[in-house]
Amino acid sequence: MKCCNAYESKHMRDVTGITLRPGKFILTDKAVEFCKFSSEDFIMDLGSGMGATVNYLYEKHGINAVGVDPSQKLIDIGMDKYKNINLVKGRGEEIPFSNESFNGVFAECTMSLMDDVDLVIEEVSRVLKEDGWFVITDVYAKNPKFTDRLNELSINSCMRGLHNLELLQKALAKGGFKIMLLEDCSDMLKALMVKIIFSYGSMSVFWNKATECSLDGEEFHKILKLCKPGYFIMIARKGEENYE
Repeated sequence: MKCCNAYESKHMRDVTGITLRPGKFILTDKAVEFCKFSSEDFIMDLGSGMGATVNYLYEKHGINAVGVDPSQKLIDIGMDKYKNINLVKGRGEEIPFSNESFNGVFAECTMSLMDDVDLVIEEVSRVLKEDGWFVITDVYAKNPKFTDRLNELSINSCMRGLHNLELLQKALAKGGFKIMLLEDCSDMLKALMVKIIFSYGSMSVFWNKATECSLDGEEFHKILKLCKPGYFIMIARKGEENYE
C-alpha cells in the first residue's frame, strides 16, 4: 500500500510546474508532429493530473482530448484552473471508455505509476482505434537490476516505478503494438534534478518534503542512484502490420 502521493504535493508541483513531468510540453509537441495528430482526432491523456496536457492539446494544436486520472484532488484543481476541459476519474487498468474510442493515447510520465503495466497496455489497446498511437514518455533504469528494491518503498512517484526498457518493449509487442520511435531524453530529467537540488539543497531533502510520510528520502535517493535513472519517449502503433 502506497502511503503518499508525491504528485498531490505542493513541493512536486513547484518544481515540475503544471505538467508534473520533465521537459514540460516539448515531447508532447514532438509526439503530435510525429503522429500527425490533427483537430479531427480524439485523444486521451492517461494520468492527466490537473489536465495541463488536455488543455494544451486544444489551445496549441486544436485537438480535442479527455483526461483520465485516479486523483480527485488533482482533477478538482484542474477543473478549477481550466474551465473548458474534460477530466474523468479512472485508472489505467480499467479505463472508463468504450472500445476504439480514441485515435491516440498519451501516457506522459504515468505508466511508471501503474500497478499492472500489462493490463494497462491491454486497456489502451482496447480503447484505441486500429492504427491508433500510444505515446509514452517516462523514466527508466539504465541499471535495472536494482529496481526491485524500489518496490519495497511506500511512495507514489514515477521514480519508484523506473521502467526496464527491454521488458516494456516486449510487453507492448505482446499487446499488439509496434514501436515506431524510441529516443533517450535523459537531459530533461537531469535538468529537473539540477533545479530540485538548487531549490532544496539535495534530492533527499526534496523527497522528504514532497512525500510527507515515513519515506527515508536519503535511502530512496541512494537506491535511485544505483538504478541510474534516465528519461525516454516511446511511440507505438496499434496493429500487426509492418508500417513504413
